[in-house]
Amino acid sequence: MKKAVLMIMVLFVITSCGTKEVKVQPRESTRASTSVEQLQKIREYYVKKDAEGLRSMITAEGFKTIAAGMKSFDSVELQFTPRWVELRDDGVVVSSSWDGTWRQAGQTVTEKGSAMFLFKGTPLKLDAILRDSPFIYP
Repeated sequence: MKKAVLMIMVLFVITSCGTKEVKVQPRESTRASTSVEQLQKIREYYVKKDAEGLRSMITAEGFKTIAAGMKSFDSVELQFTPRWVELRDDGVVVSSSWDGTWRQAGQTVTEKGSAMFLFKGTPLKLDAILRDSPFIYP
């Protein structure tokens, strides 16, 4: 009888230690990660000059505003460094610094700045850029 109880206890310990803990990512964390990923996709579409890709990542009203300030360029190197993500009831704000180098007709323009990217809706789409927009150069 003692051996049976001992075997059950040993079996219980072995099976309880063998499972991996499943971590559930909070909804807020998912929203923050998604908005940062969206910002990087927008950067990729901008660098590739993919207007349709940009349009798919930006709200209709936001696209009108952002596209109105865009200028043509031959090539661009643009990097975003997210600094802070603020979750709001109506969306997500990603504060990010950026560094860019634009080339147009043999001239090079280098700029740095800090912008706040406002994402809204489901799925999250860029709605507005507050402060220094990187998309108004060269």
